[in-house]
Amino acid sequence: MATVATSAGVLSRRVQSLSGGRIVFVGIALIPLIVLVALLGAMVWTSLIVGTPGTASAFYSLQNYVAVYADPLIYSALVNTLIFALSTAVVALAIGTSIAWLVERTTLPGKTAVYTVMTVGLVLPSMFLAMGWVFLLNPKIGMLNTWLRGLVGGEVGPLDIATPVGMGWVEGLALAPVAFIMTAETFRAMDSSIEEAAEVHGLRYRSVMRWITLPLTRPGLLAAFIYVFVIGFAAFDVPALIGLGNRVYTVSTFLFLKTNPPNGVPSYGLAAALGSSLFVLAVLLTVWYGSVLRHGNRYQVVTGKGYRPRQIDLGRWSALALAFIAAYALLALVVPLLMVVWVSLTPFLVVPSAQALEMVTLKNYAQMPWPLVGRSITHTLLLMAVVPVAAIAASVCITWLVIRGRTRLRYLLDFAAFLPHTMPSVVLAVGGALLALFVLRDALPLYGTVWLIAVVYTVMRLPFATRVFNTALLQIHGELEEAAHVSGLSVLASVRHVMLPLLLPALVSVWLWSALLTYRELTVATFLSTPNNVTLPVVVWGFWYAGHLGNAAAITVILVAVLLPLIGVYWVCSRRTVGSV
Repeated sequence: MATVATSAGVLSRRVQSLSGGRIVFVGIALIPLIVLVALLGAMVWTSLIVGTPGTASAFYSLQNYVAVYADPLIYSALVNTLIFALSTAVVALAIGTSIAWLVERTTLPGKTAVYTVMTVGLVLPSMFLAMGWVFLLNPKIGMLNTWLRGLVGGEVGPLDIATPVGMGWVEGLALAPVAFIMTAETFRAMDSSIEEAAEVHGLRYRSVMRWITLPLTRPGLLAAFIYVFVIGFAAFDVPALIGLGNRVYTVSTFLFLKTNPPNGVPSYGLAAALGSSLFVLAVLLTVWYGSVLRHGNRYQVVTGKGYRPRQIDLGRWSALALAFIAAYALLALVVPLLMVVWVSLTPFLVVPSAQALEMVTLKNYAQMPWPLVGRSITHTLLLMAVVPVAAIAASVCITWLVIRGRTRLRYLLDFAAFLPHTMPSVVLAVGGALLALFVLRDALPLYGTVWLIAVVYTVMRLPFATRVFNTALLQIHGELEEAAHVSGLSVLASVRHVMLPLLLPALVSVWLWSALLTYRELTVATFLSTPNNVTLPVVVWGFWYAGHLGNAAAITVILVAVLLPLIGVYWVCSRRTVGSV
């Protein structure tokens, strides 16, 4: 009887410990999801209020929706956005998919170097790319257009980057690494026996590509297209740096004008109404994306029997393939960066020449408002320290509840964690501003602090972190944690001593990736910035918006210079992680 009582007591304590651990996990997991609901709720609530929320004159109405869609500028912005997003997706997939095919399906030499180039392109801020192309192809101040005007005459150059297609070209170059990452696995996992059968029956490889390879990879290509299209639809940095000064508006820059008007009071109700509409559009695109993935089983060609991927011998075409990849690296990385460095070293925009070298100066760096830059660096480093840790803590708890849980609510939890991925970042930014201004302004004064930016950043990082941890935790058998429980460890202790050490490679990868994205993020910081919480990318944007191009270029050089060592650390850790799997 004593033994039974003792066993019952141990079991009771174990159950209590298990329940206590689950409560801690549920509490941590729910915090960012409650914040997400609050962001969306504040936006919808504000969109239904006419007047200043919280005042006696405010009342509920649909006038904000009517006013938004009665503004003729919104329709031109929507058309520009669609053209821009479509151009972005076409350029990104044309480049990224081609390089992915060359790397995964051919005997292309130097594949490690190609992966390095695509990794660098993946994490470098697109603002420097946009600035470099403005310095090249702006119709009035672009260096290439200035040189062409000297040849053909005229007041403006023949090439204009400040168009929806031109901006799509720049954004497509920036997102080509994303398309590369998304489609490389599709080509890597494809069984080549079907292609070989087609060739045996007399089809040339060009016909095989058209009738066999591309149709079989359609789900992966379409999924990548939708993913890049959604990013392009919500992009702010490239449309702001290139189009805003030339009055070429997209939805994101239209939202910026409504919340940051040059003159007058911000139209938060109109911005909230448009943000709510964007959320609905994002959900519809997500449903389409999910439908593509659900029907992907019709294209399954990898089987356990006889599967053997084949690499095509490029032969004399290797030089042309390498030239194509080198051209991408020049257009997306080298040339824009050189343009930014050149502008940072000259007192005004001038075409590079031997005579222009005499004008090289460090004046733009010497006249930098270093107190502002130092303050922005402090805020940026604080965000890099806080956001990855918060996102990892919440994501680990969500992943544990989803993978180790037994209730159907875990599917709802997983969906909620993935939801920020489907929403434009401008929607989350507007929601954060409205939540801090009109809902929490007295109870929790977050507006104008770096903590508001940190909260929105953390919510934005959840989808990526939970996807990585879901995959990693599925590879860790639950028996290890069960053995720890039998040995008397609590849930929290077993997670600390068993699960987290096994998840260490994934933890390091997610931390570095989240820190890099936090460092380069412009969209959310721009919408939430004040003089008290300005970040380094916002300082670049502020100088650019004010017309101080030399100072903007100088700060961008500093931003990229600090980022490159971080990219190197990420690359080394990623290779070690891959090697340890």
